[in-house]
Amino acid sequence: MRKVSSPITRRRRLGGVRVFLSAAVLWMPAMPASAVEVGVAAAVNSAAFGTPPGGNRTTKVLGDNVIYNERIETSTGGLVQVLLVDGSTFTVGANSDLVIDEFVYDPNAGTGKLVASFSKGVARFVGGKLSKNQGGVTVKTPVGTIGIRGGIANLNLSGNNPTFSLLFGKELNFLGTNGQHLRVYESGYTLNVNQLGAASIRRTTQEDLGQVQSAMTSRNGQRGGASRSPTDDSVSGSGFVNSNSGLGLISTLPRPKPEVVLSTKFSDVDDTLININQANTENAETEVETSETTNVRVLRAGTTYSPSFNSSLVISNPGNQGLIGGPDGTDMTATFKSGKIFSGNSKALYIGSVGGDPVYIFDPKNNGLKYFSQVSTDQGNVFENYSSSYVPAVPLLNGTTYGNAKTNAQGVMVTGDQFAAAAYFLATGQIGTSNPTFNYGGQDVIYLLYGVGTDFSSFGNASDPLKVRSYKLYSDPLTMFQLGTSNSDGSFQPVTTNALFVNPLVAQDLGASFMSNVSSTGLLMIEDSPTTLDNAKFLASSFRIEGTGASQKSMISLGVGTIFEESGVLQTSFGRRGSHRTSTTQSSAVYGGAVGTEAGPDGGHFFGSNAQNLLLSGEVENADAYSDSYLNLPSGTSSADTVSNTVHPAELQTEYNVSSLSRTSRTLYGYGAGMVESSENTNPVAFSSSKPDELMLTFNAGNNSLLATLNITDRQAQDSNVGGYTFKFGTESDGSGASRSAFIDDDNYAARDSKTPTDTSATLIDDLGGVNVPHVADDNVNSYMVPNTLVGDADNAIMSGVNECTCAFLEWGYWGTKANFKNANFSGGERTDYVHLGTWVAGSMTNSADLPTTGSATYAGHAVGNVVNGSDQYLAAGNFNMSLDFQYRTGTASVSNFDGKNFSATLSETTVSSGNLFNGSVSGAFSGEINTSVVAGPSTNHDGVIGSFNVKEGSTWKATGIVAGQLQ
Repeated sequence: MRKVSSPITRRRRLGGVRVFLSAAVLWMPAMPASAVEVGVAAAVNSAAFGTPPGGNRTTKVLGDNVIYNERIETSTGGLVQVLLVDGSTFTVGANSDLVIDEFVYDPNAGTGKLVASFSKGVARFVGGKLSKNQGGVTVKTPVGTIGIRGGIANLNLSGNNPTFSLLFGKELNFLGTNGQHLRVYESGYTLNVNQLGAASIRRTTQEDLGQVQSAMTSRNGQRGGASRSPTDDSVSGSGFVNSNSGLGLISTLPRPKPEVVLSTKFSDVDDTLININQANTENAETEVETSETTNVRVLRAGTTYSPSFNSSLVISNPGNQGLIGGPDGTDMTATFKSGKIFSGNSKALYIGSVGGDPVYIFDPKNNGLKYFSQVSTDQGNVFENYSSSYVPAVPLLNGTTYGNAKTNAQGVMVTGDQFAAAAYFLATGQIGTSNPTFNYGGQDVIYLLYGVGTDFSSFGNASDPLKVRSYKLYSDPLTMFQLGTSNSDGSFQPVTTNALFVNPLVAQDLGASFMSNVSSTGLLMIEDSPTTLDNAKFLASSFRIEGTGASQKSMISLGVGTIFEESGVLQTSFGRRGSHRTSTTQSSAVYGGAVGTEAGPDGGHFFGSNAQNLLLSGEVENADAYSDSYLNLPSGTSSADTVSNTVHPAELQTEYNVSSLSRTSRTLYGYGAGMVESSENTNPVAFSSSKPDELMLTFNAGNNSLLATLNITDRQAQDSNVGGYTFKFGTESDGSGASRSAFIDDDNYAARDSKTPTDTSATLIDDLGGVNVPHVADDNVNSYMVPNTLVGDADNAIMSGVNECTCAFLEWGYWGTKANFKNANFSGGERTDYVHLGTWVAGSMTNSADLPTTGSATYAGHAVGNVVNGSDQYLAAGNFNMSLDFQYRTGTASVSNFDGKNFSATLSETTVSSGNLFNGSVSGAFSGEINTSVVAGPSTNHDGVIGSFNVKEGSTWKATGIVAGQLQ
């Protein structure tokens, strides 16, 4: 919990590859670039060559170092594999040319950057640690630049039409020399560039795979760089087995042994001196030194809690819901004193008192996360076991030597440069045994925050490029421990989760399996100035759909906001948004409440020289907690259970230039759909758009924002009082409501309800009498909107096996809301309406007059939407196919295997004021409609199709959603 001095980078050589050990610095070339080694030739077949900068061309052999800016070439029959120090590999086939242009790597944090130029031939890239970071790996080619994240990719420049195939992983981002941007985010798809330089995405074929595989297959007589071909006898006589203790190959790793730290003989914590035993081999002697002091912000739950938005609601055990600080809890600055460590791997021991309870914090030598367990004794000794992956068993002591156990504690701590945040759980019983009792909640958890505020007067440089900053958000400690499990050896396994801002009680309902598989963006922040974070926008989101049909659970959370200055301090506060459904038979909950950066003991909200750390939580000082709003409270849930708080330490992972991203200012049009649960209706009602201008989505790269307006209507007349809704999301075109959206790049953006609660123009309903009824002015509209690209594979449960449209020129995603309306026609004069994970789709709309007048087209893609099946509500997806005859303006559209059902419609063109519309009624056992519009793509003005559907079967099954397809 003090400033970490700059570490010394140490290196050692292992098999020709440099391995770097460093606590907190990037590995950068410290010697002339021509001599810096970035990797090794891990496999070589003949006719592979290397040309270092300014050097001569030589034949590469097995074990050769690969150096910065060295050109790697192969001729006919040549093959080389380049292994880089982060674990990335390039396997380069025959007649190929590769240069590593840039390589920056921090092995401790796993961050940095790899840039390579691949000018001809065939290669396969297998991502290492750098590829896990967005913008971490870039490959330049003659036809464009490829960004590779978290995966394996084939790169084939050998023919007239270059291809780039994603075999496994997150994504391929392509920026063509003509400015075209496409993205492949599903394995099994290939990006193809034609002879005119235009790129398109299609399914990967056997021919694509075969061409690359053939180019990487050894020919007769090749031995991978070995002077002699290995045989069974030569391998058995090589000594390898003896080197491995006769055990052969072992791939199973044991649980790492915890580190042990010991400090002894501290005096009462109120004294100015702390006694420390300095241990020798056989005996101990006492050494006394003057202690240092450190101020720490301390937060703890009280015995009751009342949120600021409902002072009459009293929560009797707030600690179980993470409700700390506020008028009823502890929010104080405590002085911690430090003493020596006489053994173990920590820099210092900090000793403090919170409400009479002693707290011991060992400051680790390496930054990051650690779990710990402790024991202190009546003779003034304190021991700690710690690990980065689990909570070790509490240390057991010999009472004669060290004294009898006085306290036991467990916890988790995240440290950084001039930053530390910890959750400290005190044992409540069986202290000194192998299994002390812990209560993960109540008043038995203490939160600690130490940090030196960032000095923004010397932050950045005016000549620096604008950056996107990507932060890791750590799990809420209370949730991790409440969901964790005890092991027979006395250790404890917390549940690590990427879920953000989720009520700890809801996390228990969703379950450990669900929570441990949530996907998250972390926190993405885009700068407005290189010299300050003032006006920077950010977003943080987490999402998961688990299961299908009646067994489904789902959750999405979102925070978007802007950094602002208040009383000379940079900070932020933003609305918590999202929703969840823990069971298909229960009402969904929509999220509200505030989230913000917490101040450290010196008043700063960002910590470290480069704002490397921060802490997100509810606004605990104001008792402005999270709230979950239900139409009907689930069985066993009380109003008190809907109030909560979480704590998320943040750690800067990487920075990349805004200029390197695809960020397109544009306006798209399309459709939306959602199942509305209302206090006015017994059953949910399917609402959807029916025309292409009922969703308008505008991106503004200039101020890093977006604005969306969505109109949906009751297409089957199921709601007796409402014909339709208007919902507005994001930042107005004049910049007002700046904190209500964040546009990072074309794949990462989000918005919440537009403007403020007193602006009634943002959310409206049509009451069937031609009157627009605004939402209640003194209440928040809690709306959210995200693209599917923001959440990665979080919706795989429903998209698995579906021919998902991966065309980058289309945008689709999810939205939700909770809004209140007053009107004399409503029961009781007021109604509250909810949507959980509705869907939307948008594209570059083509006017009808501009579409082809001859020929035909076929499209294929997916359908995704909401289902009501009896008493169950859930999301489902299926395949979508469509054909159009441009001459006759007719066609057919079909959705197959959507919740196990198939339906179709015959289409004809309907005249609309702008864009185009091909729609028709669903036939057969279903009633309803399919509405579609043709949209432009990179090749033609009819590359894709988007639309909506709204169907029902009998009296128990109905669905509404969106469709998206691409030209076949």
